[in-house]
Amino acid sequence: MRLVLDAMGGDHAPDAVVEGGVLFARAYPGHELVLVGDATRVRPVLERAGAPANVQLHHASEVVEMDDPATAAFRRKRDSSLRVGFALVRQGEASALVSAGNSGAVMAGGMLTLGRIPGVERPAIAALFPALKGGGRCLLLDAGANVDCRASHLAQFAVLGEAYLRTLLGVKRPRVAVLSNGEEPSKGTQLTRDASALLRRSDLDFVGYVEGKDLFSGDVEVVVTDGFTGNIVLKTSEGVGMGITGLLRQAIEKRGGLPEKLGALLLKPTLAGLRRVMDYAEYGGAPLLGLQGVGIVAHGRSSPRAIHNALVTALQHVRAGVQEELTRCIANAASWLPPHARGRKAETEEVPD
Repeated sequence: MRLVLDAMGGDHAPDAVVEGGVLFARAYPGHELVLVGDATRVRPVLERAGAPANVQLHHASEVVEMDDPATAAFRRKRDSSLRVGFALVRQGEASALVSAGNSGAVMAGGMLTLGRIPGVERPAIAALFPALKGGGRCLLLDAGANVDCRASHLAQFAVLGEAYLRTLLGVKRPRVAVLSNGEEPSKGTQLTRDASALLRRSDLDFVGYVEGKDLFSGDVEVVVTDGFTGNIVLKTSEGVGMGITGLLRQAIEKRGGLPEKLGALLLKPTLAGLRRVMDYAEYGGAPLLGLQGVGIVAHGRSSPRAIHNALVTALQHVRAGVQEELTRCIANAASWLPPHARGRKAETEEVPD
């Protein structure tokens, strides 16, 4: 299998990105990795990292910057690493693309270059959260791709998320919920109420509303919301993980006694395990579900380990046949989705910036 890595995407590109790609290539010598980016900047990093033979460099002279207007920059910068990388996937020269760059541009590029699965109005970023019960996972979508959503979007997110968990993680019948400000049906907004009404007509295991705390409870496996809310939830959760570690360190340093230091030493392995569970680098990247191809969005601050794990996610996605299952499930959902959401064509003017 051949994967594409956007070598110029992310806050620490190309160094951290290239180093992460080399880590992956060494761990998976049976697969090829194509690094797309400015050869004058990427090649020295490759040489320092000692890239193995299964790493290739594909030159692209332009970069979509993190603060660029997403769609406009993707269209204007025709030789950007992101655009060239997506073209390789579209042409069948690679099976998936991973980028830690401008997430809006990754979204726009995927829609404009690969298109959407028939019946999908908007692809969604799917983010995994750790669950307290049984070491499970909860999938939140959309985690930031679509700020404004319709009820049909949320319903489609539910179908995509449920199929993804079943296919990739082996969850037999994922429980699906809508994120709201309370569990009672009277709560929420018109969007959440309309989405719930749609999902009650589906054959999914729909449990109704859940609150933010339920993402970690283990009582539900798929939670859908609009991208504005989802991204706030995602970033807040990252901050909580860092805050817990920092507060514990401050408390230990403030007291500074032998018992506290001894306790900290004994707790070190446990805290390290907690940090791994909460650390975005462990999950690497979030898939853009709904594209006619595989696109993985990695964190802008990705370390080499995070890039490595994002590439592993892409590899697993392709191996498991996730795309085929997503397509099948969206087609089957046509029996209960509203007519305007069925088989809608990808219109470039609908691509969000």
